[in-house]
Amino acid sequence: MDRGSEPSANKARARVAVVDDDPLSSAMQAHLVSLLGHCAIVETDPEQAVERALDGQFDLILLDLGMPGLNGFEALRRLRQREVAEKRAAVPVIAVTGYASEPDRLRCLMAGFADHVSKPVHAEALDAALRRALSHHAEAASASAANDPQSDADRLRATVRVLSEVKPQERSFGPTVMEQLALRSQQLIESMHQALDEHDAEQLVRSARAMKSSAVFLGVHRLAAMCVELEQLVLAQRLGAAEQALQDIEHEHQVVLTVLFESAR
Repeated sequence: MDRGSEPSANKARARVAVVDDDPLSSAMQAHLVSLLGHCAIVETDPEQAVERALDGQFDLILLDLGMPGLNGFEALRRLRQREVAEKRAAVPVIAVTGYASEPDRLRCLMAGFADHVSKPVHAEALDAALRRALSHHAEAASASAANDPQSDADRLRATVRVLSEVKPQERSFGPTVMEQLALRSQQLIESMHQALDEHDAEQLVRSARAMKSSAVFLGVHRLAAMCVELEQLVLAQRLGAAEQALQDIEHEHQVVLTVLFESAR
């Protein structure tokens, strides 16, 4: 490990769950987490890890995607469902996988993971992912972006450039990503409207969180901040204000789609 990966004296010590059924892999990840100044907690059962996360035992989860039985994507989905139902704050989850391509990373981010780390896990990459997830960078950036209307557009165009630079052998994924995002986000808008009409707070919060994840993936922090605001209004049972917030989200969503597809031309 180089000097840049050494834990700083004032960095907060986090409780990091290493969820992996492979003893060697989990031991190596736990060792790196400890070297980076955090408390590593090894858990081989993803279902048990979900329960412990809901009990508030973890500040962050490193989740292997390829475990038998309950895989990482399904474990994340169950965790997010329970968090919404029980009105708990979302625990950041980092995907750990042997697949290291850009499309694999994008799939993880689109699914709602806070970050993606490929195996074999290296200290520098792990440290960077932990710092990003634990600092809640997306929420902080969303607040500062409000005074810079061009910043979201710039980040969105940068995302489009990344998708356009996918390696030739992976190109089949690249051209459809923006269409998938547009379709998914429109479905979430419709889901939020339906949930609001039916006074289904649980579904409304779940859809708002999913919309926020897509917005963070695209780099549109203003839209992400609106989704956070909607979630807070629903949890506070202010459905009248939530209706206006959803209208604002729908308008901003149309702005994002316009920039997205103009950038892709």
